[in-house]
Amino acid sequence: MKIISLIAFGFAFATALPAVNAASSQDQVFVNEAATGGLMEIQLGKLASQKSSTPDVKQFGERMVTDHTRLNTELGTAAKASGLKVPTELTPAQKAEYNRLSKLSGKAFDKSYITLMVKDHTDDLASFQKQEAATRNAKLKKAVSGAIPVIQEHLDMAKSASTKLASS
Repeated sequence: MKIISLIAFGFAFATALPAVNAASSQDQVFVNEAATGGLMEIQLGKLASQKSSTPDVKQFGERMVTDHTRLNTELGTAAKASGLKVPTELTPAQKAEYNRLSKLSGKAFDKSYITLMVKDHTDDLASFQKQEAATRNAKLKKAVSGAIPVIQEHLDMAKSASTKLASS
C-alpha cells in the first residue's frame, strides 16, 4: 500500500511540474515583443544607412540589420521548435515610430534614431535578462542567452554614438 501511495504521489508531483522544454504564455509574450522589436531594429537600421549624415550612425544602422537579422532567425527557430508563434510584422506603434523617423534627415534623424536606440536597447537588455532567468524552455533560453551579449554591445555602441552626436 505504501509503494502505491509513493508512486501515486510521485506521478502527481511530476505532472504538476512544467516540462523543461515546455513553452509558457510568458514565453509567447516575450517572443512577440522580441521578434517585433528585432524587426523594428532591422527596418530602422536600413533607414539609418540611407538617411544618416554621420558615418558612426550609418555603421550602427548597418550593424543593426546584420545582427538583428541573425538574432531574429535564431529566436524564431527556437520559438517555432517550442511550438510558439513568431510575428512577422511591426506593431502599429512601431509603424508609427518608423514613419516619424522616416520624415527626418541629417542630424535631426541621427539624434532621434540614436536616442531611440539607447532607450530600446536598455529596455531590450532588461527584458532578455528577465526572460533568461524566467524561461524553463531550454531552446528559448539558449537563444536568449546568446542574444544578451549582442544587445549589450549594441547598447554600448548606441551610447557612444549618442555621446559623439551630443558633442558635435
